[in-house]
Amino acid sequence: MDERTKWYKDEFNKISDEIKNRDNLDYFYFLRIRNYKLQNISVEEEEKIKKKTKMAFRLAKKRNKIKEAIETLTDLNGVRIPVASAILAMRYPDKFAIIDKRVIGALKEKSWLKGYLEDPEVYEKYLKRMKIEAKKQKKNLRDLELYLWEKGKKKSK
Repeated sequence: MDERTKWYKDEFNKISDEIKNRDNLDYFYFLRIRNYKLQNISVEEEEKIKKKTKMAFRLAKKRNKIKEAIETLTDLNGVRIPVASAILAMRYPDKFAIIDKRVIGALKEKSWLKGYLEDPEVYEKYLKRMKIEAKKQKKNLRDLELYLWEKGKKKSK
């Protein structure tokens, strides 16, 4: 049994054991089960993931290669700009922000909603705006992102 199959089998058993006596799922178990299922349908090979992320991280270090870094990651199966931005933000939290429709709404940039999933240029505009706002508000990108996400979440209710 390969490592991925072993993880998949073990994770199922762990989750199953942890929820077998519950009468409902909380948010975190819901996410854990959803992510478990999504992992199962991921068809991307590990070598390609390593190759593309290595290339994207190299590009991300260069100031004018944001679009190329995003495009490299979106070449992976199932990765669109929100996931690509999350990968870069987790690797370089002081340099990248995760794009999200609620944050876009809080920034009052509704025109970006049409292309934020697939247009790397929208992400470039978003990141530039986030950096400007972070500087104005004297916050790091992640704190600003969370603040705007919460603000946008409240507006969408």
